Amino acid sequence: MHWLHVDRARLADGVRRAEPLDLWWWPEALYPPAAGRRQRTDTILRTLLAPYLALAPEQLRFGREPHGRPFLQHAGAPDFNLSDTTGGTALAIAAHGRVGVDIERRDRAVAVQALADRWFAAEEADRLRALAPAAARLAFLHLWTAKEAACKATGTGIFGHLREWRFAVDDGDGAPHLLALPDAAGARSRWRFHRLAPTPEHSLVLACDDLAATARGMRVG
Repeated sequence: MHWLHVDRARLADGVRRAEPLDLWWWPEALYPPAAGRRQRTDTILRTLLAPYLALAPEQLRFGREPHGRPFLQHAGAPDFNLSDTTGGTALAIAAHGRVGVDIERRDRAVAVQALADRWFAAEEADRLRALAPAAARLAFLHLWTAKEAACKATGTGIFGHLREWRFAVDDGDGAPHLLALPDAAGARSRWRFHRLAPTPEHSLVLACDDLAATARGMRVG
């Protein structure tokens, strides 16, 4: 797998056909964060989404779901989700279904056990407690990105929902293995999770339902 990296040539491509699932990586150097995070992410969204609707960036109209998840207020618009961190921004665009994405730096320092005890299921927190510190930190980041991507796909937000999405605790770089999910999210079989790395310093999880990832396939390059 590889990414649709943003560069000057791609930004001049013009109209794009909505593929089953596109993943974009916008390096921080292409739009330095000095401009301000809100302005930066708005520019990225408008620049990348506009060609899918054959509109100018300033013509895009955005709405918000009850818990704040943004969507395009245009007939036939694709679903999308964005995650921003130091080094760059990831944007997932799905022609069908819903998609969530979360990215973290692999070197991020975290208070593993305090956060796990607060936000994760008890069995996940106990499993992390049994690992060596370095393995526990990486496993925590893997769990966090999977859980947040799932919450972003459903649009619930993370508060009160992270522990309802349960995954196997693993410090490897394979795809997250879903063990349990909220009743409102439907059958476990409809969800697919992918772990990708736009750079060696980043780890990303993509969460999508089977309409986006199984029935129609996935394009990442």
